[in-house]
Amino acid sequence: MKFLGLDYWKQVESVANGDQEFGIRAKGLTASFTFRVTDKDDLPPIYVRFEDGRVTEVRNLSPCEATDFSLEGPYEVWVKVNKGEIDAANAIMTQQLRFKGSTSRIIRYGKAFMRLFNLMQKVPVEY
Repeated sequence: MKFLGLDYWKQVESVANGDQEFGIRAKGLTASFTFRVTDKDDLPPIYVRFEDGRVTEVRNLSPCEATDFSLEGPYEVWVKVNKGEIDAANAIMTQQLRFKGSTSRIIRYGKAFMRLFNLMQKVPVEY
């Protein structure tokens, strides 16, 4: 499965929704996200909807569509995070992956997103 392609994100949805720890940590989170690779045209931006601790929608982002939050960066950085070579939180803090949206609103779900990054590593991929 191609890393960061739509099929990959649909697998992430399945893994996250089957993970009790993610559900607990993300309880109360209702928001839309864009996940974007900034340097690969063959990987379109992905729309992910979270509703009260569950992933409820995964699809390609429509042109000009806005989401509550976004996380974007070069493919190489996403790969290093997925392989565990770079910690996701550090990649965001050092702006290797750029977060856009209300920090004050999302900060309480930091552990949920760190869990999501751990779950993303469980999906078998081709880089």
